[in-house]
Amino acid sequence: IAVIVNPKNLVSKLTLKQVSKIYQGQITNWKEVGGEDRPIVCLSRETNSGTHVYFLETVVRLGDARSKALFSADTLLLPSSEGIIAEVRDNPNAIGYDGLGYVTNEVKVLALDNGNGYILPSAETVNNKSYPIARQLYMYTNGEPQGVIKDYIDWICSTEAQKFVLQLGFIPYYPYK
Repeated sequence: IAVIVNPKNLVSKLTLKQVSKIYQGQITNWKEVGGEDRPIVCLSRETNSGTHVYFLETVVRLGDARSKALFSADTLLLPSSEGIIAEVRDNPNAIGYDGLGYVTNEVKVLALDNGNGYILPSAETVNNKSYPIARQLYMYTNGEPQGVIKDYIDWICSTEAQKFVLQLGFIPYYPYK
């Protein structure tokens, strides 16, 4: 999951703790994190999004299962990845997050501190686990897959299909079958 800002924003890197504080409403101005004196506008996916839940648990709560931290009430909830991209593109004060495959060159991706330096998201940094906010996505079947369902899952996990995944900007499954 990439944390994104408008390309005109001077900020190019943040720590996870800073992102957490921004989304909790504890940091409210870009000047507090090295940017211009502008209010921060937080954007999130809606609460029924798996990306929203993962971001809440991993970033806002910093992986602490006991934490009760929540998104600031001022956070704007948007219904789609495209909506996040469009708002960040058009609003120089906005910060958002989105699946890496949805990120366009109309927004700027921030490097995040993983505890050992600032890292940008990429197939390499996600797979070597140096980028701090990445999650696995799963496919579930009703029992052991058979027939066309098995064929589809086998194809999805194949080297051929994973090349498409990478071309589309998503992170391929490693190791390939």
